[in-house]
Amino acid sequence: MSAEPFELLITDINPENYRDKLMKAARKVTQFLGVPMAGLTGAHRQEPYFYKVQQELSDQWTGYYQKIIKKVYETVVIALDLPTVQVETLKKALGDTGNLRYRGTVIYNPETGQPLKIKEFQNLIDAIEKFLNRNTADIAKRIVLDSVSIGKLLQRMAKHQSTAAMGQLKLDGLKYRGKTYEWIRRDIKNLKSVLGQPLTGPEMARYQVAQDHVANLVTRSNNKIRDEIKDTVLNGILAKRSKGQVSQDLFNRLGNLNRDWKRIADTEIVNTSNLAGILQEVNDTPKGEKVYFRRYELPGCCEKCAKVNGLIALWSNAPLDDERIKDPYAKIAIWEGKPQDKGVATGTLHPNCRGGWVRWGGKRVDAMAAQIQGKAEKWDEAVKEVREEYREKGTENPNDQTAGYVDRINEIYRKKLGESS
Repeated sequence: MSAEPFELLITDINPENYRDKLMKAARKVTQFLGVPMAGLTGAHRQEPYFYKVQQELSDQWTGYYQKIIKKVYETVVIALDLPTVQVETLKKALGDTGNLRYRGTVIYNPETGQPLKIKEFQNLIDAIEKFLNRNTADIAKRIVLDSVSIGKLLQRMAKHQSTAAMGQLKLDGLKYRGKTYEWIRRDIKNLKSVLGQPLTGPEMARYQVAQDHVANLVTRSNNKIRDEIKDTVLNGILAKRSKGQVSQDLFNRLGNLNRDWKRIADTEIVNTSNLAGILQEVNDTPKGEKVYFRRYELPGCCEKCAKVNGLIALWSNAPLDDERIKDPYAKIAIWEGKPQDKGVATGTLHPNCRGGWVRWGGKRVDAMAAQIQGKAEKWDEAVKEVREEYREKGTENPNDQTAGYVDRINEIYRKKLGESS
């Protein structure tokens, strides 16, 4: 490594270019030190969400399967007389629900290599399978509905809320037009009622496809749990592994499945909520008007995501053979169901990707767009000023469906930026 002094000066940083400038600076440092980028920044693991409430929703569902796997693990080690878990622990974990019960008899001793009591072992596997099916029966529907709801609500709320208020949102206490998120997320009919507009047939069909896709992934995950248990126990008998070793193997393999589930749940949440937000913007746009979106990425994104940060795309109502288009503002198009092999899709570019799309070039701006452009302060000032105007007129809690409210916010915002109306 060179002993020469190294000085790095970064100038003219603004919200539009700071990611590129910091990335270039990091490359300069790694070149000087003679180490790869990963050696300086650490392995890329997970990008942040734009809003904390999005992370909260992801945490709820990525952690859901962990509780199920924990109960399964506890049941298996008790049934096979493996170490680390007591029967009392199992009872406390299951509570009074009776979701999964097994009498806990020892059906084999791995240290002796004696054969399994096949009937007893199969009873255990059957009980686990029923437990998994029972506890994941509607998980696909709930994940998709949650994702659609959060995507559409955030897009709607950003039109009239300050960036500060958007950043403080939490699922517990989240309200839109007087309805709580808990109520909205219960049924698609509830969501449509607060939006004040029906969801189109093609849009509903897309969400049904997403639900079927998640349901298939859940079924595969459940089957993997069952197969991993059987394989771990059988290998333990063949290799005459100790009880402790079998328990550790089981813990590790189920842990890997839990990590797989986290990637699945997180990816589907990002994909569905992104699409829901985009379609909400498209639905709110007058017919015949072009709809452009700008891709945003957050600090901590990988090089692949950084390359598309700021990319302008034109929305297409129909799939195209090629994403490349001739347009004065956009070089590519995005559309509903666009696969990754067609270019930049509406959802994730890779696992743990958090990139999304914000409306660009329209007559209106929102809190998200203002924050991305580094103009959050002006937006917040405009929201506060217009809210006071409406309160003086007798409207205490105006929202995006209050006549003239959103347009007035945009008018004041442009004035504060020194732009003409």
